[in-house]
Amino acid sequence: MAAIQARVIHAMTIPFTVQLVGNAEQSAQLATVIDQVTPEIADYLHHIETAFSPFSADSQVSAARRGDWRALISAQPSQTSTQPNTRHAPNEPSAAHRLPHTDFAEIYALVQQAKQLTHGHFDPMHAGQYDPTGIVKGWAIEQAHQRFLMPLITAGTCEAAALGGGGDIQAAVADTSDFTWHIGVQDPANPNATIRTITLRNGAVATSGTSKRGEHITRSAHDLAQATVVDDHLTFADMWATTAISAGEQTFRGIVAGNPVAQSSLMSVFVRPDGSITQFAPGEVPANHA
Repeated sequence: MAAIQARVIHAMTIPFTVQLVGNAEQSAQLATVIDQVTPEIADYLHHIETAFSPFSADSQVSAARRGDWRALISAQPSQTSTQPNTRHAPNEPSAAHRLPHTDFAEIYALVQQAKQLTHGHFDPMHAGQYDPTGIVKGWAIEQAHQRFLMPLITAGTCEAAALGGGGDIQAAVADTSDFTWHIGVQDPANPNATIRTITLRNGAVATSGTSKRGEHITRSAHDLAQATVVDDHLTFADMWATTAISAGEQTFRGIVAGNPVAQSSLMSVFVRPDGSITQFAPGEVPANHA
């Protein structure tokens, strides 16, 4: 029987959950390991919040809103992103070639890429101001998972590890383990109920909607109450979920139909304002675009 240890971190105004999985004999060891790694993840998330919060006058995002974009350049190159297989837009250099490098510069490049991939429906400008928060949380969770949790799986310290917060989760399982993650999709009309259970081993689930934060996304259509997207990387799952809410169901389906990578990998679950649910799976030609 699998032993699961979990800890909660409060950052970015939401709770984040760290989970480690092992066999029953590893329970005590997992407790020690998770107590060591959780503060490291917390420090990292607080660091990202300090840099990117639009609500803090001292953040780099607030500085950019005042016209100060110096955070795009760093005097000392830092470690480039560890995110594997990042899908760059045409002519967009990879992180390894963008030096000097800062997290702020990486997010700026990602939101520009997202705007291009989504035909402008993922827009880093909100109400006339720079606001990359639609991608920051998913990116931060993925980065923290890669930096702090994947090494535990690689070293055999645990069989599986996940980090999630605010409807977004990045999860992974060791090749030698038969463990599977079961991730519930929350009902936007009832926070104590789920509408779907997603099973995966390695991948990410992102959910975007208006039930908790209201109308925080610039929208060209209002025919979705919630969008959940499953992808390999949370950065992109988060981007596509935000795009679905922004663009609306039919436009989103059209964008996916025109993007071979997205069409082959994305699984989406939509909740319409009337409570009806629809979805399409990887490789499936989205409805009305056959």
